[in-house]
Amino acid sequence: MRTDCALYVTILPDGKMKRDLTSVTGKVCLDDVTVEDEIISFSELAFGPYAAVVDLLIYSASNLSVDGHIEEVSVEEFQFLVDTANDLVLSLEEEQPLQGTLTRTMLEDQVPEDNGMGLYIYQAADKIISVLCEAMVLQMKINEILSDIRQGIPLDIKEKHNYLQMLELTQVFEFGEGWTSRYRFRSLTEYYYFLLVHFIQWKPNVAMCECCGRYFIPKTKKKTLYCDRVLKDGKSCKELAPSLKHKLNAKRQKVIEEFDRAKRRMYKRYERTEDTGAKPSNKNLSYSDYYAWLAQATLARDSYLAGKMTEEHALQIICAE
Repeated sequence: MRTDCALYVTILPDGKMKRDLTSVTGKVCLDDVTVEDEIISFSELAFGPYAAVVDLLIYSASNLSVDGHIEEVSVEEFQFLVDTANDLVLSLEEEQPLQGTLTRTMLEDQVPEDNGMGLYIYQAADKIISVLCEAMVLQMKINEILSDIRQGIPLDIKEKHNYLQMLELTQVFEFGEGWTSRYRFRSLTEYYYFLLVHFIQWKPNVAMCECCGRYFIPKTKKKTLYCDRVLKDGKSCKELAPSLKHKLNAKRQKVIEEFDRAKRRMYKRYERTEDTGAKPSNKNLSYSDYYAWLAQATLARDSYLAGKMTEEHALQIICAE
């Protein structure tokens, strides 16, 4: 059943976004945020448990046919897939209301209605899987763009990132004290593509903090080594860095840089897995494989930077494939 759920976005004069979310539980005004902060925040979301369920559903979809006969469909398997997908979206809505709501609306808008045809179940299952994968695919694309910008690699919008070339948006005009317009989103994909287009147009200076190893956007054009994230005892990386300066050496950078390179390698392995025309390999990577590695590698990087793990042990975990 289609709901009235949607995200409404207004770009404010100060560069922040005003966001109003209509979800299944009601209307809520989300915190104002800059495009840059929203991009960085999404790039760091942990999708490990979510990815494990999606992989389960992918496996379930592969078992829809009875004894390999495409004309015989397991209705029970399909119902399991639908019920599990609904439970997954509910959980995502509780943990990440924006991402969960826009995943729900994508399912409402994209999964076909039952037309009584024999192939309906296969078509619906494929679309459900595709929609549920979208948040993770988006995150990987965003991380790739952040990495390219940081390294000074020109963004190839015509081919590599051609999905940003054409973006159809819905604007809603409202009359109150005067006419105002807001962007209306019922697609997680369209929302983050919208953000990416603005993000890239503003030619941001993407940096990687030499203290915590995470991406950030410096507030000035000057070279900035440390971010404002709170790292320890209520103090930010920028505040802690001077006292840790003797430790912030080339060895620390080696672990940070290797983590970034390994993340790109693992993403490429995932891409090869998604390529249906590619020859199967024992290096293929599922969503849950990728996020399980990412969780372990992130913990190893952070533990090393906090002085709780040796460089050798951290690199061993980060470079494990």
